[in-house]
Amino acid sequence: MDNLITLSNRLLNRCPAVGIILAQQIVNDSWRTLQARREWSFRRRGGTFAPPTLYSTGAASTNVSNGNPTLITGSGTAWTPQMVGQQIRIGGLLYPFYTIVGWLSPTEILVDEPWAGVDVTAVSYTILQCYYPVPSDFGHFYAVTSIKDGYRLWTTATEADLALLDPQRTNFGQTYAVVFKDYSPQYGGVVGPVISLNAIGQAQGQAPISTTSTGYTYVTDATYIIQMVGSGPPGTAIFQWMRAGQTAWSPIQFTSSQAQDLSDGVQVYWPSAFQCIAGDLFIINCQSLISASVPRYELWPAPTYSAYLYPYIYIAKEMDLTVQSPTLPPFIANRGEVLLEMALEKCAEFPGADVDHVNIYHDLRQAQYHANKVKDMLIDLERNDEEVGVTNIDYQLYPMAPSPWMDGDWQQRHAPFMNG
Repeated sequence: MDNLITLSNRLLNRCPAVGIILAQQIVNDSWRTLQARREWSFRRRGGTFAPPTLYSTGAASTNVSNGNPTLITGSGTAWTPQMVGQQIRIGGLLYPFYTIVGWLSPTEILVDEPWAGVDVTAVSYTILQCYYPVPSDFGHFYAVTSIKDGYRLWTTATEADLALLDPQRTNFGQTYAVVFKDYSPQYGGVVGPVISLNAIGQAQGQAPISTTSTGYTYVTDATYIIQMVGSGPPGTAIFQWMRAGQTAWSPIQFTSSQAQDLSDGVQVYWPSAFQCIAGDLFIINCQSLISASVPRYELWPAPTYSAYLYPYIYIAKEMDLTVQSPTLPPFIANRGEVLLEMALEKCAEFPGADVDHVNIYHDLRQAQYHANKVKDMLIDLERNDEEVGVTNIDYQLYPMAPSPWMDGDWQQRHAPFMNG
């Protein structure tokens, strides 16, 4: 069975002028070209969208006026860490959904964006999952089905369609479509060094040390203020802290020579020889870095019950081979000759790096010979793949079920909202 290493070596034996690095690149280029030709059966993968049950116990409040625009506090709530990644809507249809990005306690969570508008206090809310990430190798959907409703979901609708059909997202429960939303945000950032703000500690050249074990996770840039409340060595002296913009200090904590969590991944510790002085002020400037992760899709209308499952099949995106992971799918590894011929065609078109390094295999007639061989081999390869994973099918008897309304496809096309 062939892989990247065996194919590169076979290519190098036929065309030594390309060198091993270029040989591997040419094999990879051929491999990507082959993958892109069709929805090969070996590119099919599966998964399931498993929504949580809607949660709305208690009441929620926002905290913009307290300097915490991304903090949501609850009364009578039992929020859990499993709610991170789900969406929350507070106060009804006049407010958008926010994504929960952090869990602090059963009554405190963080959302992905600062609350827009004036604060709301002790109002009704809903937590459910509207947006679902897909696997990291996701290319595109092949099919998504609703087991409960017995039909395939739409995968061709857009957010622009939903903005027309349901701009307030008033509909819940029975899902009709899976719609690309955006890319899942991946939170990370930089925790800056501790900076002394007054002359007491600065004169002695002493300051605690900032660190992090998870990276900075708050959704925006922020400054953390540390105030020494009591003097003494680590373990005896006490301090309090707040994020700039907040109106209240944290509970008093004892200093330690071990890393102590402040919030949002920010940690601080005091070296064992450090002599804390009451009144010292320090700040830590942190920078938020948000990068795009995997695609995220909206299930519309959003499901509200954990028993509603939506299995899906997707076509994996093209992948590269590496020396560390050189293995080809068995279907192709058993027919590695086609990749070799595709690579040889490229080699025959390559004149060489320069006049002093001529490729003796360069011959356009030879390139055409390999191209013809590839064409014949692909016909056979695609026919064999079609026998494994059928993609071209014609109904033998009826264009649909005997009665249109008995066919799931007919029901889906006549679903409310999608076609009026």
